Amino acid sequence: MKEILHPHMLHDYQRLCVSHQLQHCDSMLWLGMGLGKTPITLTTIVDRMRAGQVKKTLIFGPLRVIQAVWAREARKWSHTQHLRFSVVHGTKDKRARALFADADIYLINYEAMNWLAETLDHYYLSQDKPIPFQMVVYDEVSKLKNSTTLRMAGGKRDKKDGRGEPVTIKVTGWRKLIDHFDFRTGLTGTPASNGYLDLHGQFLAVDGGDRLGKFITHYKDSYFFSDYSGWKYSPTELGKQWIEHKISDITTKMDAKDYLDLPDCKVTNIMVDLPAKARQAYREVEKNMFTQLDSGQEVEVFSRSSVSNKCLQFCNGSPYLSSESPEFEAVHDAKLDALDEVLEEASGSPVLCSYTFKADAERIMQKFKKYKPVNLTTAKSADTERIINEWNTGKIKLLIGHPASMGHGVDGLQETGHILVWFGLNWSLELYEQMNGRIDRQGQKHPVSLIRILCNDTVDLAVADALERKTDDQEGLKSALQRYRDGITTNDLDVNFF
Repeated sequence: MKEILHPHMLHDYQRLCVSHQLQHCDSMLWLGMGLGKTPITLTTIVDRMRAGQVKKTLIFGPLRVIQAVWAREARKWSHTQHLRFSVVHGTKDKRARALFADADIYLINYEAMNWLAETLDHYYLSQDKPIPFQMVVYDEVSKLKNSTTLRMAGGKRDKKDGRGEPVTIKVTGWRKLIDHFDFRTGLTGTPASNGYLDLHGQFLAVDGGDRLGKFITHYKDSYFFSDYSGWKYSPTELGKQWIEHKISDITTKMDAKDYLDLPDCKVTNIMVDLPAKARQAYREVEKNMFTQLDSGQEVEVFSRSSVSNKCLQFCNGSPYLSSESPEFEAVHDAKLDALDEVLEEASGSPVLCSYTFKADAERIMQKFKKYKPVNLTTAKSADTERIINEWNTGKIKLLIGHPASMGHGVDGLQETGHILVWFGLNWSLELYEQMNGRIDRQGQKHPVSLIRILCNDTVDLAVADALERKTDDQEGLKSALQRYRDGITTNDLDVNFF
């Protein structure tokens, strides 16, 4: 087990962020991936609890984050280990039980925001009672960028009743609850330069409209101009200055100059869980070299040496049906969902994604069509220079490639990109270091983020272990696999989560 971390181990910039949150009842933290928004905010929550300002905190976030990240991070630190968490997710009955359970921090995904608004309105506001939460945290507050959605504004929605008849129901928007929290904070990566219009909903959730106004129409009229048809809005130069001035007092943004005390390259593990059925199939292949998928398709491995490779395919979500066939079957989306969150948090910064199997590449290209991804590995060699130029001008937001094809001749990716995601690891140390060298090299102007998406309690951890020990010889691989089979825990593989 990794030793417990203590508050004095927080980086200087993290302590500055904690101070910022404590000095402002409403605060916004724009901090790059892997730099520790979670331990920073947990520290702030604990400090406010000790000061008697907060008893219960509500945290919104993506589903995977609320289920796996916050509680795990709290257990690493001596000053946050005692916190009690309740995950408000599932059926209405399960959500209600979790909401009224005795805990310090309540975690809920954004999709349940309207249900929570309606529930708090029914049990508290309508009866002139104070809500039970003193603090609210919006993890990935960019999900609230549109202030006119039902999620934020509320309104009416058409649905079908039990008999299939259309009915109109009233939806309670989160805006009704915003002013009932004493402390509000938003967490996200640095917004893209063209994201001024999207700032309205984010700051509305944090300050109730004090800085950018309560209504998007007034915000547009004050700081933007529209095209002839009135569909596209762009901020005026003076509008940009006023927006930045108005939000500057509660917003902390960390740029490269703020990272002077950090290593040049930071590795962050994003841990995901295999869904129950996928885990069962994984275990059967690992133990018996055979499994049958829900579709009836059979997956069989004919040599013990190939088992770990097949298990890696299950970890990534799409095992091949046989070694002789290119056919594969999707069994889960856990890693795709994690990559989706990384791309959203990147806020427009280019992301380089490494894949292991062709099936991974196919699913990534399909899932993220809206980013217009480019696969550098399958592109024609004559197009390589053009692709890299488009990457360096910011036209390509998601570039994927296989490590074996990212060697000599692929230069210049570090000029714009500083975020590399490993969708799936492989056993080759040479390829691992070669791929990392695409952005972690001379000429890089930003702190480099290497993000590895790993499945809990799987062979993924054995591969990560071998790579951290800089081992790709057969004995080293056997040692890593044996450590995994002997019960290696995810804590043994934490590289740097802050």
